[in-house]
Amino acid sequence: MGKAVDAQVETSLAEAESRGACLHSYSELVHKDLRRRRKLGQVVEPLPGLYARKEYWKGLGPEERAMHKIRGLSRLRPGWVLCGPSAALVLGASVSWSCLDPIEVVSPCGRGSLLGGKVRGRYASEADAYGVYNDGIWTTSPLRTALDCARRLLFRDAVGVVDSLMANGLFSKEGLLSYLDGLPGGFRGVAQARRVAAFADERSGSGGESIARAAMWELGFAAPELQVRFEDPVDGSEYFVDFLWRLSDGRVLVGELDGGEKYVNPKMTGGRSALEVMRDERRRESRVTASCDAVVRFSPADVADNWRFSQLLDVFGVPRDHEPLVVVEPPDEEPPTEEVPLEAYGI
Repeated sequence: MGKAVDAQVETSLAEAESRGACLHSYSELVHKDLRRRRKLGQVVEPLPGLYARKEYWKGLGPEERAMHKIRGLSRLRPGWVLCGPSAALVLGASVSWSCLDPIEVVSPCGRGSLLGGKVRGRYASEADAYGVYNDGIWTTSPLRTALDCARRLLFRDAVGVVDSLMANGLFSKEGLLSYLDGLPGGFRGVAQARRVAAFADERSGSGGESIARAAMWELGFAAPELQVRFEDPVDGSEYFVDFLWRLSDGRVLVGELDGGEKYVNPKMTGGRSALEVMRDERRRESRVTASCDAVVRFSPADVADNWRFSQLLDVFGVPRDHEPLVVVEPPDEEPPTEEVPLEAYGI
């Protein structure tokens, strides 16, 4: 392969990276060079005809990888309209990692497998498929996207998507319910979509908090208040807690989702080290406990384990007000205890 083509591919890969996209093989010469590089292990091919440098790809998170594929696909197939979780991700929604693949697109021919199974076609009529243009990418409308996610995804994942779409100001809860009421009779999955819409709340602080709240509900626990303001009794600064329950005996319980990202994501750490963030969190919690009776902390892993999460909330006295909607059974074996490094305690 000539030096000119090699230089052209290098430039094109760098340009695609600057756009946050996979490179599509736009000419036969480029295609051959990229295939050669793939055989040598220099590039990966996440979708047929879309490429990225191997080392660059390894450094991307699941959402970043999904968006790279979507941006590349929008050039490889410019007429395609994304739908479902793929459209939700483009619209800025919080989408569970388990829902990122395969990419979903509107298909007039109905459900089917495209591009070697890496893309899934979903049927929608021409009117339903009317899309919006977002940064060079076509998606179904926010309301249609919410409908498709709410009727097809698991309840927890669907709540995460709809909460975040509302939080982004793309529609209101009333607007979504009105849209669902206007669907023709017998529309598949609309009952499930109504349950998600009725439960959705734009005040949720993150997709993880939305999933945790939905898990609480499925496990039979009372819906908490969200993003409740607390005042620091020492300096008067404001804190907002993720969840709060006011018990009939006057006690106040606070729930906090303890995701690991806030310790390592530069956008959330504000330049602080993980140890500094953890110390600030401990200080914040000590001030919050001055105005409540207990703080129950839990991780995404806790939320994903119905038995563990149910036991944890019960121990802290989180109230129940309905029967569990899912089966909650103890595990066959106790999982190994995760060791916490001494650095976590500031030692």
